[in-house]
Amino acid sequence: MATSGNVELSLLRTFLAVVQHGSIGKTAAAIDKTQPAISQQMIRLEDIVGQKLFARGRNGVQLTAHGKLLISYANRAVDLNEEILLRLRGEKTCERVNVGVSSDVAFIGMAPALKRFQSIHPDVELKVTVAAPGKLDTLLRGGKLDLVIADPSVLAGTPAARWEVPVGWAAGKDLELDADRPIPLILMESPSSWQDEMLDSLRRAGWEWRLAFESASLDAVLTATQSGLGIAALPVQEIRKFKLGRVLRMELPTPPSIRLGLFRRAALPSGARTLLEVAVEELGMVDDSEPELVRSVPGFAGAVR
Repeated sequence: MATSGNVELSLLRTFLAVVQHGSIGKTAAAIDKTQPAISQQMIRLEDIVGQKLFARGRNGVQLTAHGKLLISYANRAVDLNEEILLRLRGEKTCERVNVGVSSDVAFIGMAPALKRFQSIHPDVELKVTVAAPGKLDTLLRGGKLDLVIADPSVLAGTPAARWEVPVGWAAGKDLELDADRPIPLILMESPSSWQDEMLDSLRRAGWEWRLAFESASLDAVLTATQSGLGIAALPVQEIRKFKLGRVLRMELPTPPSIRLGLFRRAALPSGARTLLEVAVEELGMVDDSEPELVRSVPGFAGAVR
């Protein structure tokens, strides 16, 4: 039975911290509290709401269905509290929109939307975090990020919008390839469905390849390609932007398009909602009859299905 009383903001803040860090121990180190103190707070919160919020195991704590449900309410309560204090104290509100971007895709397809948003709302502070998909997922669930751009196959949840980016084979201007030797490939280190499909297509076509360079950073992959270390499957727009050579004579199988998703946290501040709307408009609506917003990059045919 639930304990009578109100949910304290301090309990909700600690709850969100545990969600963000994934374990009581890591949370204790991050917010400078003892593990027993944090455990007692979570037990008290569970008593107040009358539900189990965490399933504790060897790999830290996992959220129950009720725990996942509480995240959006906790974020809303904390955000509202801060807004009340700012307004009543007469302080100027400077809204911040936190965007997470997977390191393997960087700003592919989103740069125009971010630039337009900043021109429309120069007073909103835009903060971008580039990290691995796993970390982005944790930060999004913990309310530390408002929007996340990543491969939908490696991030939990359903994207608010999704689109595809055409990909082609690229190489440095001076790179010479020998069709009788394994192809020197430059690959992304992060897990991605489109890259796995690309490698499978090479195998099915009978092409042998060797790993010449690998990095989790798209910028590093671009630099390695420019330097002539090998060939890479890259977004067509990046090939044009960096004036890379196109690999056409070897008749390699066409790489699959990069599939991207724009994920959002449940309770979005007004600025983040506006950025989401701008991004959707910039990407171009293809079909809004589905629950998700289905998108394609402007200038290229085809929608994600």
